Amino acid sequence: MRVSMTGATGFVGSYTIQSLLETDHQLRALVRPSTDASWLEESGVEICRGAMTDELSLRSLVDGAEVLIHTAYESNPSEEENNLDYFRSNIFGSLTLLELAYQARVRQFICTSSTYILRPDVNNPREVNNASIDEDSSWVPASSRYLLHNAVLESGCQTYFRQFGINTTCFRCAWIYGIHPNLERTVWRDIIEHTRSGERYESKFGCDVVAVEDVALTLTASVGHPKAFGQVFNLAEMFVYNQELAQIAWSVTGNQAKVPEQRLPKPKPISSERIKSLGINFHRGAEGIHTYFKRLNQLI
Repeated sequence: MRVSMTGATGFVGSYTIQSLLETDHQLRALVRPSTDASWLEESGVEICRGAMTDELSLRSLVDGAEVLIHTAYESNPSEEENNLDYFRSNIFGSLTLLELAYQARVRQFICTSSTYILRPDVNNPREVNNASIDEDSSWVPASSRYLLHNAVLESGCQTYFRQFGINTTCFRCAWIYGIHPNLERTVWRDIIEHTRSGERYESKFGCDVVAVEDVALTLTASVGHPKAFGQVFNLAEMFVYNQELAQIAWSVTGNQAKVPEQRLPKPKPISSERIKSLGINFHRGAEGIHTYFKRLNQLI
């Protein structure tokens, strides 16, 4: 199939491109003019230069595409920066892309949002809520521009599916871990470095997590899949505290870091049962995080 994609040089996007390259799809990617896309070109990916705020570039991206995968996201600005730029790129850009996909008769629009729309991170064990959560659970009130963006994107997908007939698929991703193309931005690198130092590590922060390889595999599996049409999927494998991550990091580094063991209450996991309809089932668990930390420890 002819698949166009935003965010191809980013974290989730780069892994998804690699996954898609193992299929017979023809790929096109939206890439900023200043971004090095040589590895994409060498892999046979057609490059469309532009930004999410550039309507002409977006039109070129969707022209002739059968499937559009939207993973591009500009980081949330600080209070001192111009928030309109954030809205233009993320919220208005996403809705523009959705409308252009509809106009171009794209068969399927696939996008990523976040499980934060269902449950925030835990900063203290007292915040643990043991309510069951699945794809049909109510959203939490939007408390940030990021959550607002997720809510608008999901609402837009459901509207275009129900009212205009474009097959939309939305994946709510938990905290995604994996080796980032920019190693400095790799998640939990700070935990590895802290345990290496031998200093005491203690934290009560916890979050739902999922491996980036599993996100990429699921996005790829959804391309052209009838059971993905009009659906929202949760992508969350497990809930983990930083304290547990530090224990795993300690076992990998071998340093005598002080990581006190704590029995912290855990919420019920966010259900990702629906993705089994796509032939996907997460099973990495703590061993997957251990393998990830071993690789990260070798790289930094």
